[in-house]
Amino acid sequence: MYEQHLFLLCFTAIGLFLIHHFVISPPQQDKEKDRLWATLNFVGVPSRGLFSWTRALLRSLTSMQENTIEGYNKFSKPLSLPFALPTIWVSSPVTVLPPSLLHVLNKPESKVRALDAQLETIQLPYLISDRDIYMNAIHFDVVRKHLVNNKDVEALASTTADEVGVALRDCWGTSQEWTELNGWDVCGRVVTRAATRILIGLPLCRDETFFEQMRLFSDAVIMGTAMINCLPPSLRPLFGPLIALRAKYYHSRCLKILVPFVKERIQIWATAGDLDENDFLQWMIPKCAKEGPEQMTPIKLASRLLTFNVMFIAGMNYVFAHSVLDIYGSPSKNKFVNGLESECRQVSSKYGGFSTKEALDRLHRVDSAIRESMRVSDIAITALARDVASDTLDLGNGIEIPRGVRIVFPTQPVHQDPSNYENPLHFDAFRFSRRFEGVEDMSGHDRTPTRESLTTITPSWLAFGYGKHACPGRWFASQTMKQAIANILLHYDVEVLYRPKKRRVILNMMVPATDARIRIRRKP
Repeated sequence: MYEQHLFLLCFTAIGLFLIHHFVISPPQQDKEKDRLWATLNFVGVPSRGLFSWTRALLRSLTSMQENTIEGYNKFSKPLSLPFALPTIWVSSPVTVLPPSLLHVLNKPESKVRALDAQLETIQLPYLISDRDIYMNAIHFDVVRKHLVNNKDVEALASTTADEVGVALRDCWGTSQEWTELNGWDVCGRVVTRAATRILIGLPLCRDETFFEQMRLFSDAVIMGTAMINCLPPSLRPLFGPLIALRAKYYHSRCLKILVPFVKERIQIWATAGDLDENDFLQWMIPKCAKEGPEQMTPIKLASRLLTFNVMFIAGMNYVFAHSVLDIYGSPSKNKFVNGLESECRQVSSKYGGFSTKEALDRLHRVDSAIRESMRVSDIAITALARDVASDTLDLGNGIEIPRGVRIVFPTQPVHQDPSNYENPLHFDAFRFSRRFEGVEDMSGHDRTPTRESLTTITPSWLAFGYGKHACPGRWFASQTMKQAIANILLHYDVEVLYRPKKRRVILNMMVPATDARIRIRRKP
C-alpha cells in the first residue's frame, strides 16, 4: 500500500509540475548559479534545451539512482570532480561532490548549513506546527549528552534488553507453529517498543492505544515527507499544508495521551528533583527548565518527544527490518544464521544474556551483519546534504559554488564501489568480521585496533553520516539493534516468503520493503 501511494503520487506530481513549469512560473535565471551550471557536467540531461531540461526534471522522480551511479563512475571516482543532477526535490540542480571532498562537511555552519537541507529533506515546517520544535532543537543537545558512547548508553543496555525480550514475545508471539506476518510491521514494532521505553519509560511505552497512535503519526509523517518532496518547491506552500493534515491529526491524538503523562513527570521533578527514571524525558526536563519557562509546558515537551521519536525511530525501523530480511533472505542464509547463532549462544552463555556493554561488544558477527545490511540496503542514494551559506564555496580547479546551492555526496555508489568492497552488490554478513576471527586472546581482549564496528564511520562507509554532524545516537541504535537481532537468532526460526527482487526508487529515497512477508516460529 505504501508503494502504491508513492507511485500514484509520482503521476500526480508530474501533472502538477507541468502546469507549474509552463503556466504558473516559468524558469527563473540566476547568473551566479548559471555560471556554476556552465562549469559542471550534468548527468541525466541530454541537452541544455528547455524541453530536455523539463523531461530530465520529470524523470528525476525515478531516475536519480541511475544518474547518480553514472555521474559517480564518470566524474567522482576517476576524476574527483563534482557533477550536477536535475531533481524536482529542490528548486535548482543539486551538486554531487566526490568522496575526496568529504572534508567540506567539517566546515563551519557559516560556510555550509546542515539544518536547512535537513528540514527540507524531512519537510518538518509543513508537518509540525510549532516552529520552535525544529528550529530550536534542544532535544538534540540531550542526545549528544546522553546517547553518545558513554556510561548512559551502557546503563540503558539492561533496560532495552528487557524491552526487546518482552516486545518479541508480544509482537512475534510464542507459538512453535509457523505464523505468517508482514516483515516490515513486526520488525518495526520491536525496535519501536525498545526505543520508546528509553524515550518515556514504563508503563506508557507498552500502552497499545498510544503505540498505535504513535505508529500512525510516524507513518503520516513519512508519507507526508515523501509526498511533499515530490512536489515542485514553489507548489509546496499551496499543497504542503493539505498533505500535512493527516500527520497533524495523529499528532493531536498522541498529545491527548502523552501530555497528562508529561505533566505528571514535570510535577514530580519539580517537587522531588531527579528521579530514578533513566529515560529521555527525564533527561530533557532539566534541560528545558534551563532554557526558560516557555520550554517547560507539557505540550511543548510532549511535542518534542513525538518529533524526536519519529526522526529517531524511523531510521532504526528501516535498518532493523532490512537487516532481518538480508540475513534470512540471503542465498547463504544457513551459513550466516548458523554462524551468528553460534556467536550469540557463546556470548549469552558467558555473560548471562545481552544486557551489558561487555556482552554486546563481543557480538562481532552480529555487528558486521547489521553494518553490511546498512551498506547494501541504503536508505538513500545521496546523503550528507548541505546548503552553501557563504557567498561562494571554493572547491578548487576553478569551481566555485554560490550561496544557496545544495551539495550532496553519492553515498550509495560509494557503498557499491568494487574498489571499496569485493562483490559489492552481494550481502555478506561476515564482511566486516571475517578477517578478525580469532584475534582475541584468552582474556577476551582484542589484539587489533583496526576493527570497524557498526558505529565506525569511514570514507567508504557513510550510513551514519560523516564529520561533525555524524549521527550522535548511533551507539544507542547499534546497541539496541544488536540486542534485537541476537534475541531473534536465539529464539526464533525465520523464513522470508516474499521480498521485492528489485528495490524501488522515488527521488532520492530507496522505498522500504513494506510488503515483505515472513513466517516465524518460536524455538523450543
